[in-house]
Amino acid sequence: MMSRKVLDDMNAKRTILLIDDELDSLEPVQMLLEDDYAVFTAEGGEAALRLLENEAVDMVIADQRMPGMTGVELLARVRELCPEIVRLILTAYTDFEAMLMAINEGRVYRYIIKPWDETDMQVTIRQALEWKDLRASQGRLSAEIAEANRALADRNRQLEQAQETIIDQEKRAVVGRFAAEMAHEINNHLQIIMGVNETVTSTDEEYRKRIIQEQAQMLVWIASDIRDFAQGAAMPFTPRPVDPAAPVEQVLRACSYHPSFRSIELKLEKGPLTTFVMDPRQVKHLLFNLLKNAARATDGKGSITVQLAVDGDLIVRIVDHGSGIPADIKEKIWEPFFTTAEQNGAGLGLSICRHVVEMHGGGISCEDTPGGGTTFVVRLEPFRKDRAGSSSS
Repeated sequence: MMSRKVLDDMNAKRTILLIDDELDSLEPVQMLLEDDYAVFTAEGGEAALRLLENEAVDMVIADQRMPGMTGVELLARVRELCPEIVRLILTAYTDFEAMLMAINEGRVYRYIIKPWDETDMQVTIRQALEWKDLRASQGRLSAEIAEANRALADRNRQLEQAQETIIDQEKRAVVGRFAAEMAHEINNHLQIIMGVNETVTSTDEEYRKRIIQEQAQMLVWIASDIRDFAQGAAMPFTPRPVDPAAPVEQVLRACSYHPSFRSIELKLEKGPLTTFVMDPRQVKHLLFNLLKNAARATDGKGSITVQLAVDGDLIVRIVDHGSGIPADIKEKIWEPFFTTAEQNGAGLGLSICRHVVEMHGGGISCEDTPGGGTTFVVRLEPFRKDRAGSSSS
């Protein structure tokens, strides 16, 4: 029975199985290798196969000429049972052609010619075990790469699914924002129409028709926007030369019939004006939303002044004397759906204003009105043809 130390030494060493039907041939090889390796021996092929059923072996060295089963035949069986075992064969020159065939067919790693040389034997075994380790490393690396590729493929599928989800959510968000903006605009014009019907007397029938016709036209345009959006078309931007006072006066006239402005004095201050190229329809959206925002700030009373000037750019100032805008939210007021507890709107008006200004290549800002309140300053640049393609964003 082997001692514990011998077993531990065997566990720490590489294991080699020597096979020969002649004990006299086995002993010299065993003596050469047993200091560096754990060595098993078997007398013949059948005994070797039985041993392999119970022992883990790194290398098999078999003599070619054995009765019942040749070395090549045995190693072919070993390859089928344990392909990771490296296989060597001892042979004489007379078996050379059989050895070459076995090597070419992958059944044998190398052959060792008898009578063998000690140094050649040790070098061959060391190289064979290094080759075995390299193959094992390559196998592990291939398995790791395959697993990494599978994980990467799974991750790519997850990312594609996440991207599809995000795109779908973004599409829904765009539709939601558009629907909210359209509802916001429709509500504005309907309130004006209802206000006209409630306040205009029969003696002002022609004036009432004019206001209603203007607002109905705005609703027709909004319906067209909804249709274009549903068909994937760009939002219309149709600049043309106009008297810049005309859309301002039309909006002020309409606002005078809106419930939000019933107790507010609306004023227009304008200097010398020249024809200006802009989209009057979009500018009306801009002005109405700024005025409605000012009406909320003044709590539906007092006065709101629109100041109009052209100095190359079109400058519009909406001046109110209401509650003003706290400094900590001045940057947030342009965000869609941003609103405060004091406001009862949808939080879309100023977002729409900024979009219209950007379509015209201008800028919008707010500042404190001297004595209290807020002044919105809009600057629209003269229309340039190179901006027409970017206005639909």
